[in-house]
Amino acid sequence: MSERIKSAGKRYRLEFGAAMTFYMVVLFGAKFLADGVEPGAWLTTLAIAPVVPIVFACIAFFRYYGSLDERERRLMSDAAALSLVIGIFTALTLGFLKSFGVFHFEWDMLWFGPFLIALWGIVRCALLLKR
Repeated sequence: MSERIKSAGKRYRLEFGAAMTFYMVVLFGAKFLADGVEPGAWLTTLAIAPVVPIVFACIAFFRYYGSLDERERRLMSDAAALSLVIGIFTALTLGFLKSFGVFHFEWDMLWFGPFLIALWGIVRCALLLKR
């Protein structure tokens, strides 16, 4: 791996880490402030406020992705494709279990994004070990 990619990786981890820290602060702050707020514009703003740091995380990722060479991009793309297939299978399975009353998971859509991101990281590591 070249120095340029290593440097981009360090910058990505810093930017992504800052975005996730900001996300946690906004998420818990919005949840705290939302207690007792009547439905309306203010509650809607609080509910979607945690999306803003996710935008920063996405910007950090695409900046990093743009600095990669073809091999690293291929590895990330393969990991994303495999993660998507596993994620869809998991979502369908949980959906069927929930619709038949076998399993009930609160906030299932809220956790699907972080699940896919974590899964992508695991699959990427597995593909790195395989190659």
